[in-house]
Parts: sequence; C-alpha cells; structure tokens
Amino acid sequence: MSASQDPSVAPQLLPVSGAELRRDPALHEAVRRVGQRVGVDFTDDERVREELKRGREATSAIGVGGSCLAALLVIAAVVLPFAATVNPALAERRPILLGAAGVAAALGIALMVRLVRKWHRAHRDPVLAAYREVLALARAHGLELTHVPDWLVGKSSETGRKPSYPLPDIAPVSAARGATPPSVPSAPRSSGEVRLPRKPSEVTVWEQSVDKGGWYGEVGLLAAFAGAGAAMWASIEDEPVGYAGLGLGVAVAITLWVVGYRQGVRKKRGREAALRYLADVQAAQAAGASVPELSPQLQKLLGPDDGSDALTG
Repeated sequence: MSASQDPSVAPQLLPVSGAELRRDPALHEAVRRVGQRVGVDFTDDERVREELKRGREATSAIGVGGSCLAALLVIAAVVLPFAATVNPALAERRPILLGAAGVAAALGIALMVRLVRKWHRAHRDPVLAAYREVLALARAHGLELTHVPDWLVGKSSETGRKPSYPLPDIAPVSAARGATPPSVPSAPRSSGEVRLPRKPSEVTVWEQSVDKGGWYGEVGLLAAFAGAGAAMWASIEDEPVGYAGLGLGVAVAITLWVVGYRQGVRKKRGREAALRYLADVQAAQAAGASVPELSPQLQKLLGPDDGSDALTG
C-alpha cells in the first residue's frame, strides 16, 4: 500500500482493469469501438477512475436535501387543510389554508419531478452508459467483475430494488460460438507474474461478523431501566428484595455494554484490515492481476451510501 493511501478511505478499485480488457483481442476491439463513440479510452485505468468520479459526483449532487424538502412540502399540503379542525380559531382562515396547501402540493410535486428527471439525466450520461456496455462486454467475454457500483446502475442497496440502469444484456461470446467458456486467468498473461494478495484471516472474520450484533447497547439500556424500576418498587413497597433487582439489572447492563464495546473494537480493527487488503488488491489490479468478485461486505466499503440513491425508480 502506498504511503499516500489514506487507511480510513476505501481505494478506487475498478470493476475490471484495462490490462484485463486488453488481453482478449476481440474484447479489446469491442471496447475500443465503444470508447470511440464517447471519446474515452476505457483501457486507461486513470481516465476511467476520473470519469467514474465525475459520474459519482453528478449522481450524488442531487442528494437528500431536495428530496426532504419535497417531502416536507407534500406533508404540509396534507396537514394544512386540517389545521382549522385542530384549532377552531383558524376556521375563518380556512380558504387561506386550503390555498397554501395547494401551493405546497404543487411546489412539492414539481420539485420531486425535477429531482427525478435530474437523477435519470445523470445516469443517462453517454460515458456512464458506454461504461455499462463495457462491463457487459467484459462479462460476455468471460471476465469476472470485482463489483458493479450500485450508483452506476441506479440501484439502492438499502431497498434492494432492481437497478434502473442495469448492464445491457450481451450474449456470452463462447455461447455464440458454441465453445466451452474460457477460464478466467488468475494472473495476467504477460512478463512478470502478478498475484493477488492473500486475504488475511482478520478480514475473513470481519466479513462474517460485520452484519451481526448491534443489540447489546439497547438490551443493556433496558436492563438498566428494569433495575431502576425494581429499585423504585422496593422503595415504594418497602420490599428490600427489589434492590437485588437493581443490582442484577446494573450488572447485566454493564456486562452487555462491555461485550458490545469489545465487539465494536474488533469490527473497527477488522474494517481497517479490510481497507488495507482492498488497497493491496488495487495495487495488484493496477499491476495487471485479475481480481475476482468481491464479497458483499467488501463491496459496501467501496461504495458507501450517501443517500444519492433515494430517487431510484
């Protein structure tokens, strides 16, 4: 890992490297033709990273601010007509409230339509559309993609909805020729063998545990409240046994909080190890190594959710 690599930030790992695209002459020619249409050499990794960064910024520029404002306007349009019912003093101003509700509804719907159009326009960018075609061509020629960014295909990772702009369907080249699908090489067919770094066991453990737990703090808080309730009952009813409940509740809460804290520390260390591993994988990819598909947990590190997918649809 280079010294300039920030250990807290995931590297820009590409779905497929330019070296892999150049190995197969037929694939290289198909990618070259796609790139000519938009004036981009998709075998130039640095140029591809620049275009992906630009596309990511364009799709993220919409953000959640506009969506929240549109939602608030629509909510105001629904609530305002009932304000006179809640507060009789506003009964005389009911026509004004209805007018304000109509204006809020019109503004909210217009803003939402504008945001949706802007979101779709950003994803229909010719370069992004061409790169989706390049990835589909790579798959058709037997290459394995490390990941397909959710933002690139207009997919929300939280809702699990189908992508709005999926990779185009391209028949496998081997199937069209009636041949056996070629095996994906584990290292570039060039001078000097480049191998992928071995995944540390710490990263494997992190992948298995990152989606687990998270309930210790909540249950610990409930145990503390239960202990406080037992102590209150003991004080009111003059039942000393209730104080035992306080001690038990506090003990359970402290135990759970300690367990949760330790789990959080382990997850943090595992995440840092995963980021270092991804940086090593990126270096190997830049040197020409073939990178297999990453696990869903590692893919999430490559594409943190910033809310830009809220308009998916």
